[in-house]
Amino acid sequence: MVYEFPTDLKPRWIFKEILRLLNEDEILLLNGMRQVGKTSLLYLLIDYLQKKKGISKNRIVYFDLENITDFEDLEGLRDYNNFIKLLKDKYKVSLTDKIYVFIDEIQHLSNSSSFLKYIHEHWRQKIKFVVTGSSSLEIRKKFSDALTGRVLSFEIYPLDYKEFLDFREMTRSKETFEEYVIFGGFPAVSLKTNRETKIKLLGEIYSLYVKRDIKDLGKIADVLSFNNLVKILSSQTGGLVSETNLSETAGVSRPTLRSHLSLLENTFVIDLMTPFFSNLGRETRKMPKLYFNDTGLRNAIMDNFLDLDRRTDKGVLIESAIYSEIKKVGGKVHFWRTETKQEIDFVLMNREKVVPMEVKYQSFRRPLAPINLRRFIEVYRPDRAYVLTRDYSGREKIGATEVIFKPCYRFNEQKSVE
Repeated sequence: MVYEFPTDLKPRWIFKEILRLLNEDEILLLNGMRQVGKTSLLYLLIDYLQKKKGISKNRIVYFDLENITDFEDLEGLRDYNNFIKLLKDKYKVSLTDKIYVFIDEIQHLSNSSSFLKYIHEHWRQKIKFVVTGSSSLEIRKKFSDALTGRVLSFEIYPLDYKEFLDFREMTRSKETFEEYVIFGGFPAVSLKTNRETKIKLLGEIYSLYVKRDIKDLGKIADVLSFNNLVKILSSQTGGLVSETNLSETAGVSRPTLRSHLSLLENTFVIDLMTPFFSNLGRETRKMPKLYFNDTGLRNAIMDNFLDLDRRTDKGVLIESAIYSEIKKVGGKVHFWRTETKQEIDFVLMNREKVVPMEVKYQSFRRPLAPINLRRFIEVYRPDRAYVLTRDYSGREKIGATEVIFKPCYRFNEQKSVE
């Protein structure tokens, strides 16, 4: 087959992680929101196989299941042995050597689990699958227990701040960080420099999400009601999620609310962050906090792209961006809130140790930890704590705890919560 590669594809740090497992027998699954670059990663893998590993084109097959012809080729299979016939007859593939089969948007295939299981079991020495999905809900429905132990998953996020800088060939600064916070990390958006183009692209990404994932996958008939809920959630970013209050405000029943929240989580739009307790069993019995996984998408939903200095929601927007950064480095994160409403923005679980983190997007004259952070340190005595600032760097010692003050734009410099 002939592959037409876009000329502006840029590698991401997760690409190297995927490459390390490319020669393993297991099926590789790249799961994530639409437009985060999953297809580009497939193209990059195909390009790598051809140019770096010398794999001939007749050993590589790519199916796009949003293309009706590709979809019908796989959806119409009743005898899975005919897949081998399809590869040989239509795609002129030789199974003398190992071949690589890439399937984009696997959730569209109604029999994906049984199909992958059968081919993997009978042909794993000859066929390597790399597949993508845009809905973890659909993936979980269709990837039954039969595939347990046969799939290695990667969650693909929008660009983190460092990747954004790499894509734009810029350096860390307060200004570039604030642009990233306003417009988020979708690759296509990040590559644009024109403000109006960015805004239009983000609007189209959300419209496509509603059309493809909400109407088709979510089977939601009342799209207007769903959109109303999403707008309410965007205005409550960083706040506690009360099902009772939300259902009343949005005018939907609590079962419908739960269903909508689950869909939003499983299509990677929002995250519900649970509170931190030393008694882990209590986490699920308290209200979670809500964050959007991409601040640009959240701003598109709110139709608000004002600069940070002109916004009343600056604090929660910065918090949301930092939360996303933590998630992208694979950190397990909670928040801390006492009965007297003392609160810490983030508590990271780092090698069974806790690392509290407060976001204070303001200028400091000297290192002075907030009262709530001092209280957390008094109770839990962590080795270190962080205060993420607008532009201030410094350190303070509270007992045995080192409190590190660091500008938000320097967070995640080494892709580590340390």
